[in-house]
Amino acid sequence: MAQEKLVRRFKDEAVAVYAIEGDTIPDDFVRYTVSTRATRDLMNYPEVINCDFTNLMQNGITNALKGINVLERISEINSRSVNVYHILRGGLNFRVVDALKKAFGYKWHSSSYTTSERVLKDGRYEVSEDSYRKFVVPDNATVYTADIVASGVSLDNGVGFIYNYMKSKQHRLRNFVFITIGCVEAERVLDRWHKTFKETFPEYERTFVIYLEGRFGLANENTPFANKIPYTDLIKSYREGALLTPEYEHSQFDRVITALEACAIYDGGKKGFEPINHITDVLEFWEKQQATAERETWSIREEYERRFPLDMYADGPAGLARAKQEYWDGVGDNEYKSLYARYRWLWTDERRDQAGMPGSFTSVCEKKIKYLRSLLPDDTAQETTRFRPPSFAR
Repeated sequence: MAQEKLVRRFKDEAVAVYAIEGDTIPDDFVRYTVSTRATRDLMNYPEVINCDFTNLMQNGITNALKGINVLERISEINSRSVNVYHILRGGLNFRVVDALKKAFGYKWHSSSYTTSERVLKDGRYEVSEDSYRKFVVPDNATVYTADIVASGVSLDNGVGFIYNYMKSKQHRLRNFVFITIGCVEAERVLDRWHKTFKETFPEYERTFVIYLEGRFGLANENTPFANKIPYTDLIKSYREGALLTPEYEHSQFDRVITALEACAIYDGGKKGFEPINHITDVLEFWEKQQATAERETWSIREEYERRFPLDMYADGPAGLARAKQEYWDGVGDNEYKSLYARYRWLWTDERRDQAGMPGSFTSVCEKKIKYLRSLLPDDTAQETTRFRPPSFAR
């Protein structure tokens, strides 16, 4: 795939909307990345869980839909022809039914459901459970669905079901709208289905892929992180393929710890429905990081540069603007000045000196672990202290 960039198409106080451009993509396969305060918060703070997580998601998607509507007029689609397709269970977290109501006033849109749970088998992910299905998709349908995408296996499986359903009922499919926190695998899967939709349904119009906050990189066996889950972790480094919005990148400089998390979102199903298990997963990652940091005497700066490289910030606002031209279009000089100022607010000369000291990353891990343990019930927190595999390097 050719180098692509985000081109700003709309921005107000609630949402920024960017088209992804640069590769040879048909006009009816539409890709956007959107940024909202709510989606930045739910992604930057792993401790946001349960109803707080889903409420932020609904608010973010509501504003995202409103922003895209300025460009695409999707609100003009009759809600009687709209179906929200839930790929369980993660798809429930996005609250698309409620977001469509808040954004466009819809009340006639229907819902469909299928399960899709992936497992790792012989080094590859495949679907292990997809037995529950409930479809009520109308004819001439515009289908909305949403999910977190890493490997793309669950998405591919889920779209296959909706396709077979429409064919079996001799129904027409008009549009397919997919909202995701994910990586490029989302559009690779949907590009294949887009071609199939065009061939099967003569009146098919468009496929939309809408990324929240960025199109993230996907960890693999060669990703230079000591602790990672290949084909699961969504990562923020541009060197690993991430294409982030300026607003989201700005938010990474709120705290040092923000850019150092294992994944841009972690497991959405656990965040929404198993909050204790989610926090335990985050804690176990940081325990692994602590063990590796102690063994390797990591500095903060070493790990930060691996997960969120800062080389583009070396030459001031003008240098940042030049470096980012390859990735962003439509961002003004004042915004680059603001972004650079935020970077310097976090990375002062004193902090950079401290962060470069060998072994300094251990204290970051210790503070994070102490905080995460404080969120857990006492019996759970005590159990996690015993989690110490002999080697964490992969």
